[in-house]
Formats: sequence, C-alpha cells, structure tokens
Amino acid sequence: MENRYHILHIDDDVYIRKIIQLTMSAEFDISSCTNGIEAMAWLEKGNLPDIILTDLRMPQLDGQELIALIRNSSIYRTVPIIVLSSMEDSSLKITCIEQGADDFIVKPFNPLEVKAKIKAILRRTSERQNFRSNFDSTRLSPLR
Repeated sequence: MENRYHILHIDDDVYIRKIIQLTMSAEFDISSCTNGIEAMAWLEKGNLPDIILTDLRMPQLDGQELIALIRNSSIYRTVPIIVLSSMEDSSLKITCIEQGADDFIVKPFNPLEVKAKIKAILRRTSERQNFRSNFDSTRLSPLR
C-alpha cells in the first residue's frame, strides 16, 4: 500500500471542511478539526501530519494562536502550515507568514489551487529531507 501524505485541516465551517475533504481525499489522508483546541488535542495524541491547513477565525483557539503554539513546539515546528482565511488584510497575511505560516490563501478559494500549493510545499519539504539525509559535506570541497 502506498504511503500517502496526511493533511490536518482546521476550520469551524463545515462547508469548507467538506470542500477540502472532497477535493483532497483521493490523494491525501485528511483529519479535520473545528478549532485550535481540537487540533492541539489531536496532535497531543501523537499524530503527526505532513501539512496543516488552518482558518484564522475560530472559537476557543484561533489560527494565529495555533500557529504560534505549533511553531513553539519542538515536535511540530517544521510541519508546513497554510492559512485559508476570508480575512484579506495584507498586514494580517504578512503577520501570519512572519509568525510561521508557509502560505496564505484567501477565501473563497479554488480547491485545485490549494491542492497544487500543498503538493508544491510537500515536494520541497520531501526534497529537503532527502537532501539532508544524503548530505555529505566532504563532497563540497572546491578542490574535488
């Protein structure tokens, strides 16, 4: 059986969760949570997603707070994060990316664009991990 990437999707809007599920489930395993508290509980059970999609405006623990918690975690800090939000303010986008989001997509969104961005981030992440595991510093000498 093929090893599929796992997406953790956090959004309190059931319609958005269904769109992501329908668009992505053929290629990815997807776990959905309705807010940041649920997402942190899911992570604390030992689950490790390959990428996180999160909304910003959610009850109990919003997306920015969730990003901060994840980026401060020694276990989850390297998991890529994409924000899906209806908030279009440029300064908010910049803040989220500075806090650790890898991308920011404004709702309404094209689900196929989201899928393409997920694949691009995972491809780069995978290539980086392969590079690190195969890295040989002795081969970097300019004399060789």
